[in-house]
Amino acid sequence: MKIMVVEANRAVADHLQRLLSSDRNEIMTVSDGTAAWSKTAAIEGVVPYDLIILNEEAQEPEQGSEQEPDGVNICRCLREKGCQIPILLLLDHASVHQAIAAIEAGADDYLIRPFDDQHLVMRTEFLVHRAQRDWCDRQQIAVQLERERLIAEITDSIRQPLELEKILRVAVDQVRHFLQTDRVIVFRFLSNWQGIVESESVASDWSATIAMQIQDACLGNVYIGEHRQGRVSAIHNVETVAIDPVHRELLKSLQVKANLVVPILQGDNLWGLLIAHHCRAPRQWKTDSTQLLQQVATQMGIAIQQAELYQKTQQQAALIDIATDAIFVRDLAGHILFWSQGAERLYGWTAAEALGNLAQQLLKGKERADLEKALSTTLEQGFWQGELTQSTKAGDSILVASRWTLVKDSANHSHSLLEVNTDITEKKRLEAQFYQVQRLESLGQLAGGIAHDLGNMLTPILGIAQLLRLSQQNGDVATQQQLDLLESSAKRGAEMVRQILTFAQGSPEGARESETAVDIVIVLQEVMDVVRQGFPNSIEIRQNIVHPSVHSASSTPFLKEVSADSTHLHQVLMNLCINARDAMPNGGVLSVAVDNCYVSEATASKNLEAAVGHYIVVRVADTGTGITPEMRDRIFDPFFTTKAPDKGTGLGLSTVSGIVKNAGGFIEVASEVGQGTQISVYLPALKAPTQRS
Repeated sequence: MKIMVVEANRAVADHLQRLLSSDRNEIMTVSDGTAAWSKTAAIEGVVPYDLIILNEEAQEPEQGSEQEPDGVNICRCLREKGCQIPILLLLDHASVHQAIAAIEAGADDYLIRPFDDQHLVMRTEFLVHRAQRDWCDRQQIAVQLERERLIAEITDSIRQPLELEKILRVAVDQVRHFLQTDRVIVFRFLSNWQGIVESESVASDWSATIAMQIQDACLGNVYIGEHRQGRVSAIHNVETVAIDPVHRELLKSLQVKANLVVPILQGDNLWGLLIAHHCRAPRQWKTDSTQLLQQVATQMGIAIQQAELYQKTQQQAALIDIATDAIFVRDLAGHILFWSQGAERLYGWTAAEALGNLAQQLLKGKERADLEKALSTTLEQGFWQGELTQSTKAGDSILVASRWTLVKDSANHSHSLLEVNTDITEKKRLEAQFYQVQRLESLGQLAGGIAHDLGNMLTPILGIAQLLRLSQQNGDVATQQQLDLLESSAKRGAEMVRQILTFAQGSPEGARESETAVDIVIVLQEVMDVVRQGFPNSIEIRQNIVHPSVHSASSTPFLKEVSADSTHLHQVLMNLCINARDAMPNGGVLSVAVDNCYVSEATASKNLEAAVGHYIVVRVADTGTGITPEMRDRIFDPFFTTKAPDKGTGLGLSTVSGIVKNAGGFIEVASEVGQGTQISVYLPALKAPTQRS
């Protein structure tokens, strides 16, 4: 022990030095407080003395004063300067006031003269022993706090990243730094209980083992079961420890002199090992090192599990984003919790815009009753599927095939709905076109058979009517009128039969025999001449028929020829103009235009009758009554008409459809009730445009 005696009286100081000196004690005497402070503060961070003995009459110079304070003031001054060494104060008077002043000044104990020398030795031994015990306790607490700080720091470092590789790298670096060892590795078990070094931190003097596959029979036969139970293996000296010779040779090949092995567990599952290698010499592993490694391994097991779950979640999220379907999750109140990239593509709303919003307000479902039924069915049965009409961010109405699944937590409590929506808008439209074509073909076959029979019946009627007229030239007026009515009715029936047969022509044979290269501009001009003469003045006629000369300055020539029967083409255009006139009984505007267009693959995919290529398009538009959506799909059906029973046969547009279809074209209809209708006839152009030099 090192003891400092602060005593101004040299004789007393020498006596105390002789009394306390022994093989275990080293005594230093100083005469005043200034010297005492300089000696106790000589080495920063190291306690230079185990005990200070202060005489009450010891002197310390006070700044600016010649008066010297007593030992109590020296004690107080040392404490104020941060001295933590135990202090024994020797008092000359046995007053209670002096004893209290000594304790308040920071003395650990005091003796009152006269005292027995052995009593002084005993008090000295007691104070030094207590100080050393307190110092050990403080050291243990400091070590424990430092270990906890390091554990918290390492835990925070490995729990922040979600990438497995980064977690392992941070862990081995931190552990090697704390243990001051040569190599720390993370060893992951494979399916056959052999393994691979997944991560490593190694000093520059030693060989690296990263990515090394280790095959050791002892791992599977001896240690696996123990490690599953959480067993820690500490080898202080590889040369002297009793282990399997094969395992010893493996450690020696890795330059290992001592190692510490802690299992990394995920519940009952043994994921791998956290291993510290000391390569420069054998090492006696301390308990705090083992405890640190165990705590780090526990946190690593949690972090690794989170990282693997995150990686799995990321993979699933990537698959969800690849999907073309719109996938989203909403809570039972309707607030959107998850929004996939497929949903972004379908609806136009980004995830940032969609999250937190009500699905009903965002998608604007029109059939509220259907939505309520879907929700109730999902809550009762756990699943629902059907078709819903929804809106996109751009305001477009789409039809989706929707599948709803109820999501429950581990306690079987319902907390959200998973919705997977597939856009079937185009599919439904193409299906409708396909059914329309099938219906028209069926009606065409029926109408063709009926027309053939009617034609056979009308032919003799018309012939007999004409013969009767010749034989009854001298008949009375009533007879002549009856014959006129008979002949006109027969002719009207024959014309109707002709229209039916025109509609019923479903194959090119015969239908295209009369087709030639027809200049559509000329035919349309002829039709417009008739229209201007025959339509009432209440209808304003506007035409935009581009003459070839207008395009003469353009690098792309204007296409005007189609392959068709000119009579049939005349019939198509006249029918469309007459229908437009009839839709405007109170007058309006009839617009006719012709232009060139190119139908792309994307456009052709939306119409069963369209093909990729160059077309001449004729648009006939009116400002009349318009057509309701319910009627729009039926206007090309034979015998269907929106006019009064005595105003039309219902064969006009069906005939138009048949002629255009046989010519290889298709028709588009746009109409809004109260605003008017536009019918666009697309006919394949005979020649594609070529770039002029």
